[in-house]
Amino acid sequence: MKKTTQLAGYKATVSRVRTLLLRERVVSGTLNVQTVGNARRYTLTDKVEGKTRCLYVPVSMEAEVRRYAENWRELKSLMLEMSEWTRRLLAEKIAATTGRGAGTRKNSGKGAAGAGRKAAGRPRRRKSRSGS
Repeated sequence: MKKTTQLAGYKATVSRVRTLLLRERVVSGTLNVQTVGNARRYTLTDKVEGKTRCLYVPVSMEAEVRRYAENWRELKSLMLEMSEWTRRLLAEKIAATTGRGAGTRKNSGKGAAGAGRKAAGRPRRRKSRSGS
């Protein structure tokens, strides 16, 4: 049951990505505003190979470009969500194939070097401070 719900979650995320890409446009970057006197000027900025590039955006297109940039941020978060679903499915498949745990925990306290000391409650040995 768990596997089917994860697969359903992945498919739902893919569906949201597909809907976003078919219905809306996306553009990477940040829409910046500069106020000069009473006038506002908009630029769309992003990084390409470590260099910032700017694109002037007319005031009349500000709302449209802002929506495109928001769509880009949503697309990025959906792609990260898809990656997380895939990682979970892959971990389950590996666990089923090898019989080992999925490896989702960072540190369970049962490492090769620390298992005996932690179990026995003994402190770590300190290196001697002498020069030898």
